[in-house]
Amino acid sequence: RERGVLETAVATTAPRDVWRRLRFVTDQARAWVDAGGVDLRAYLQWARLQGADNARVSETVLPETDDDSVRIMTIHGSKGLEFPITVLAGMTTRTSAPSRGPSISFPPAGPPVLRLSADVTSEGYDAWRPIDDQMDHHERLRLLYVAATRARDHLVVCLHREESNTTTCASLLADPGLESPVATPLAPGVVPGRAPVRAPAATLPARAEWRHELDTTLRAASRRDVIAATTLARHAAEAADPGLDKRTRDLDLPPWQKGRYGTAVGRAVHGVLQVIDLATGDGLAAAAAAQAAAEGVHHRAEVIATLARQALTTSVAAEATAGGEFWRELWVAAPVGDHLVEGYVDLLYRSAEGLVIVDWKTDHVAGDDDVAAKLARYRLQGAAYAAAVQAAADEPVARVVFVFLGEDQAVEAELTDLADAVAEVGSRAGELAVASAAIEAIPELG
Repeated sequence: RERGVLETAVATTAPRDVWRRLRFVTDQARAWVDAGGVDLRAYLQWARLQGADNARVSETVLPETDDDSVRIMTIHGSKGLEFPITVLAGMTTRTSAPSRGPSISFPPAGPPVLRLSADVTSEGYDAWRPIDDQMDHHERLRLLYVAATRARDHLVVCLHREESNTTTCASLLADPGLESPVATPLAPGVVPGRAPVRAPAATLPARAEWRHELDTTLRAASRRDVIAATTLARHAAEAADPGLDKRTRDLDLPPWQKGRYGTAVGRAVHGVLQVIDLATGDGLAAAAAAQAAAEGVHHRAEVIATLARQALTTSVAAEATAGGEFWRELWVAAPVGDHLVEGYVDLLYRSAEGLVIVDWKTDHVAGDDDVAAKLARYRLQGAAYAAAVQAAADEPVARVVFVFLGEDQAVEAELTDLADAVAEVGSRAGELAVASAAIEAIPELG
C-alpha cells in the first residue's frame, strides 16, 4: 500500500496478473499468521521454501473478477464463485469407474478394508463395496450439482453421448433436462455483440503541477520509515564506534552470524552467549571454539571463552536465570512516534520490578570516566530498545543495563535517565528521517 504496488502494476502489460499474484501473497501471509507465525523473516524463509520446485500450493489463485477472458477451472476451484456464463466440460466422464488397482475403504464400524487385486482382498471388503460405490456415486452427483450452480445467467451443457448402459454426467442430465420446460435447445440466431467501452481521454496535468507531485512523491519514498536502534545511536554519537555497528541481520548469513556486524571477537562472544546455559555455563568451551572457527579467529578462542565467562558472573545473568522468564537475541520492532524502530536485544528478562534489557559490550573500558563516556555513546541505543519493547509488549521496561566485558572483569552500567532517553528517541528518529529524505533536485528534461 505504501509503495503503490497495485497502482504501478497498471504500467505493465498484464496488470491483472500482477494483482492476482499480490492477492495470493497477502492471502498466504494472513494464513501463515493465523497458523501462529509472528516473525517476518521466518515468513520470508517459509515463502522461499514454497517457491521450491517440489512445493505445491493447494489454494487456487483466482484472476480478477473483471478480467475479460475465459477461465478454465476445476469444480473444487470454482466453489463459492458465480459466472455469467458457465460451460460444463467433461460430461462423458463415468459416474462410477470400474475398480482398478489397489483400493481402500473405511467402514464406520470396524477396521479399514483393503483390495490389492481380485484375488487379494480383506475380509468384509466385498460386503462393504456396494455401499462404498453408492457413496461414491452420490459424491459425484454432489460435485455435478456444485458445477451446475456456478452459472448465474446461462448454463451451457453438452449432452452428446453414446447410447449405452454406462452412466455418465451427460446421461444423468439428459432425460430430466430435456423434459423440463425451461431446458430447450438453442434456436438459430445471432448473438448480439457488445459495444466496446471507451474510456474518456485523460488530460495531462500542467508540467509545474506534475513536477511538484513528482518531487513530493520522491521525498516521501526516500524518507526513512524503519530506523535501527544502532543507527539512531550512531547518528547521535560524535564519532563512529565499532561497537555500534550491529545492523539488521542478513538472511543469507549462517545462523551464528545473523544480526552481528561488529568485530569478529564481539560477534563470537555474542554467539556464545546466545547458545550456552547462562546459569551453569555448560558448553561454553565448545561454543567458543565453534564461534572462533566461524569468525576465522581460531587463535582468539580462549579470549572469547574468557569474555563470555565474565558475562556469567554478572548480577543481571544471575537474576535472569533465577527462575523467571528470559529471552536472548530477541528481535523487536514497534512504532515509536511516526517511525518504526527495530533492533536486537541481547538479553531481556522479567524481574520483580519489571522488564530488564541487557546489552553485552566487548568494548575495553578503563576507569569510571571511560565507562561514563561509553554509556553516553550507547544511551540512545538502549533507550530505543526500551521504547520498542514497551510499545510491542505494552509493558514498561524497568532498567537498561550495559555490560562491558573484559578479560579481568565485567562492568555493569545502568542507564540512569531511562525515561528521558526514551522520550528523546522519538525526536531523534524524526531528525534522522528528515536527514535521509534530503534528495538532489531533478534536472529539467530538455
